[in-house]
Amino acid sequence: MQAVAFTQVGEPGVLRLMEVTDPVVGPGQVRIRVKVSGVNFRDVGVRRYGRNEGSKVPEPVVTGIEASGVVESVGEGVRHLQVGQRVATICPGGGYGDLLVVPAAQVVPLPDSIRDEVGGTFPMTGFTAWHLLHTAARVQPGETILVHAVAGGVGVMLVQLAKRCGVTVLGTIGSEDKRDTATRFGTDHVINYQRENFAAVAQELTGGRGVDVIFDAVGATTYADDVKALRDFGKLVSFGRASGPPQLSPDDLQPKSLQWSSFGVFTAWRHPDIWAQSVANLVPLIASGAVDPYITETYPWNQAAEAHQRLEGRLTQGKLALVHTN
Repeated sequence: MQAVAFTQVGEPGVLRLMEVTDPVVGPGQVRIRVKVSGVNFRDVGVRRYGRNEGSKVPEPVVTGIEASGVVESVGEGVRHLQVGQRVATICPGGGYGDLLVVPAAQVVPLPDSIRDEVGGTFPMTGFTAWHLLHTAARVQPGETILVHAVAGGVGVMLVQLAKRCGVTVLGTIGSEDKRDTATRFGTDHVINYQRENFAAVAQELTGGRGVDVIFDAVGATTYADDVKALRDFGKLVSFGRASGPPQLSPDDLQPKSLQWSSFGVFTAWRHPDIWAQSVANLVPLIASGAVDPYITETYPWNQAAEAHQRLEGRLTQGKLALVHTN
């Protein structure tokens, strides 16, 4: 098959369209003919550093953790999916390929009202946002949360889902051109962290109490002020490290009795009841248009390097889609 892949880590230019071995479907799996691949920051990290720490990338690596397409074949024991059915999925890798093999349990059937581009761009950010709110932080109506990178893919989804829970949302942006997006999707108070100290603003907006929960995918550059922005017994949920790993210790958390946890959406896969709950809640919202992944840029498959360059340069908002030519 053809895939956007790389044989050495580095800048976006290492991504090339190349021939790679077809993935083989096994028991309990399905093989998907990919139509659209979502572009995510995790893809950038894999391209820059490899799949694992110390990875030597000995063979073509196909990145991509989100895709939509059509079921091409099913493995032994798969009963709930049919060849030709439109589906979407998240996966540890391989989403930039013509063909993708994943466990059938992690495949989401798409209703006709969800077009391919939406199907290929909502799963990673949508399920991450849903589980951040309901599984990791267990937010409650009336709480106040702070979302970093609120105009990005996960941020846009977090705001929309949080507002449906009766939550007040503070959101940070790095440039004024992202303010309209943050406001459009429901952010109550938008903070440009280049111009204001977000912790000071959060304390002011909450009357000195602090926010209940912070969702942070930034990492090293935000965590010290996260501690300042949280209320006593508040929660800090980490789900990424775009600026590097956080440098926090128990001594930083103890004065306010803060809870600090990490979240990765693939953990939900190992708990079928939790995963099924998110599918049952999120997919109808996407299908009805009540929640929008906000696709802002669409690229032909062979321009993945350009998409990576813009995403890595913090020049994008919402989601980016790669449209395959198969």
